[in-house]
Amino acid sequence: MEAPREPHSVSLKGTFGPIYPASAVVNVEQCCVTFPSSWQKSTLVENPSHAFNLPNGTDEDFYLSPILTLPPAFGQAYVGETFSCTLCANSELLEGAERVITGVKIGAEMQTPSGTVALELTPAEDEHVKQVLEPGQSIQKIVRFDLREEGNHVLAVSLSYSETTMSREKSASSGRVRTFRKLYQFAAQPCLSVRTKVSEFPISKLNDEKKVPPKPTRFALEAQLENMADGPIMLEQVTFNTKGPFQATSLNWDASGPGGQRNEPPNLIPRDVMQVAFLIEEQKQGVGPLPQRDVKDGRTVLGQLSIQWRTAMGDSGFLTTGWLMAKKR
Repeated sequence: MEAPREPHSVSLKGTFGPIYPASAVVNVEQCCVTFPSSWQKSTLVENPSHAFNLPNGTDEDFYLSPILTLPPAFGQAYVGETFSCTLCANSELLEGAERVITGVKIGAEMQTPSGTVALELTPAEDEHVKQVLEPGQSIQKIVRFDLREEGNHVLAVSLSYSETTMSREKSASSGRVRTFRKLYQFAAQPCLSVRTKVSEFPISKLNDEKKVPPKPTRFALEAQLENMADGPIMLEQVTFNTKGPFQATSLNWDASGPGGQRNEPPNLIPRDVMQVAFLIEEQKQGVGPLPQRDVKDGRTVLGQLSIQWRTAMGDSGFLTTGWLMAKKR
């Protein structure tokens, strides 16, 4: 029979970060928030009569804890948005403990369907690595990762620290390095479904009969954007980035109307569909030479469609399609 494992002196807790899905960079299980100094000098803090008495003197049953705490497995995120969370290493030692914690390090990596990516934590490692983590103190790190593909994702977090046992003379009698690992799983699914169609304007035969130089080639790009998320989104910007000798003109809400007025960005509720369009024209010959056409398998490459949106919680999202091409002639 295996002996029971000794509990760690440092606990690791995650909370949903400022970008996805809510604006909360706090750990409600322990006080990890540093308040402005002006708050500590406020009369509201100095006078306890302004505060409500709690039955047990603590806020351990704070009802937002399960909402903000990052569970081992949770719902889904959306492709194009930024996953963000706060990792908090808390000292679980009691006052007067004979052990001292130093060298606390937090590392994280994201396992995606296509591979594993090491994540950069902010703030970067600083002097706290060499300092003692006192009982009740904590260290915070923020993780951000741009979601670019669908499928299952796993946030793997590792924590290591040095634990030193002190004698009665306050000298180190023994020490060891302890590590453990936590996994947080979620699925990334599309927030926007994009369907595109490219049509080429016909060239008039009258130009050949009158021997008039043919007009530059023109295409019409149509795209249907469907909101696949569970909540509403606002389309901030839809642009077409051309390639080669082409230029694009927007025919959407951001196009200038009479008097230079522009419409407000559209809002899409779940399963709403918005149609956008662009006029793509070949640039006229100027002073300098024009870029050459990029042709793949007999099809002309026109460019890419870029979409920016924002959710009801203020989270921003960005999506770029693959290369869009004209049909074979």
